[in-house]
Amino acid sequence: MISIDRQNLGLLMEAGYIYLGMGCFEEAREVFEGVTVLTAESELPLVAVGNVEFALMRYDHAVRNYRKALKRRGDSPFARAYLGEALFFKGDRDEGVRELEKASSLDPKGPAGDFARSLLTAIRDGFEAPPVKETTHQRIP
Repeated sequence: MISIDRQNLGLLMEAGYIYLGMGCFEEAREVFEGVTVLTAESELPLVAVGNVEFALMRYDHAVRNYRKALKRRGDSPFARAYLGEALFFKGDRDEGVRELEKASSLDPKGPAGDFARSLLTAIRDGFEAPPVKETTHQRIP
């Protein structure tokens, strides 16, 4: 295994998120999957791969990656929050809400908890996920 310091791993993650923000989904996924191999103990690169899948509206794939992240760190508020979001958008409202509530309790004052609470508030105020037909064979643009 290649040894890489934490600062450089952070830079790689930032590069992946820049690609994601630019809509370069294939490149973002490649970066995040590479970091996943380099950091076998961290759940965050798997969460990032899930975020690519979510951006492509491939919610089943996103859920799968968030659950892999939770196998690495079951108390990850980020993995729980994004899992809850993906479940909600895929149509599993009740399970999504449960995951968002777990994320909120795991991170009562942090960004993952804030995200989860914001989405919970929106859901309770009547927000509905837009109907989307997920395609498992969707080509990455």
